[in-house]
Order: sequence, then structure tokens, then C-alpha cells
Amino acid sequence: MIQVDGQAVFTSDEQGNEYVQFLPDDSVEQFDKGWRHEGVAQRLRNGTFDFIARPRKRSEATLIKKVTHGRLSATKDGAIQLTLKIFKCEGVPMADTFIREAEEAVSNVKL
Repeated sequence: MIQVDGQAVFTSDEQGNEYVQFLPDDSVEQFDKGWRHEGVAQRLRNGTFDFIARPRKRSEATLIKKVTHGRLSATKDGAIQLTLKIFKCEGVPMADTFIREAEEAVSNVKL
């Protein structure tokens, strides 16, 4: 546990987005790297502020085969999942690329 003294600043912009910034009184050398997490923050009426980080949920699928734009996986619930991601800026014909990569993913794989 590291305790840091300082000031918390709560602000909001024109769209109603709220921001929290913490400014430590002194430089804190115990922090050797940055920290970024999604989570739940709460501010109580008395000024108490809590943040609880949500652990990132990792995929529980098992990789069967990688393809150029994605992967073929076996999911925990017994399904076969094909994930493809092609950026528009690549300039490839989408339909042809999806079909070609789907065929490549399942070729020579015993499902």
C-alpha cells in the first residue's frame, strides 16, 4: 500500500463529461511506471473518493489457426469462432477478402 498526500481536482466540460485529476504534494518515486485501468469511481458527499479497477476479461478461446486478418478459435462453450478485422484504408475488396480468409482458416484444419 502506498499513501500519497495531495489534492484532487474535479472538473467537467461543456458536454457534461467529468474529469478527476490528482496532484500529489511531493514527487512519488514509488511509482515506477504509469497506470491505466477501467473501473468504477465514486465520490461521496463528504469528499471521499474511491476507485475500483475492473480486471480486463481475457479471451478464454483456444487458437486453432491464425490468418492474415484474424484467427480461428475454439471457444470455451464448444463453438468455433472466426474473427476477421480488415481496415477500410487497406483498399482490399472486402467480400472477396472475407471469403478467401474464411476458406484459408478452415482449410487443412480438423474441426
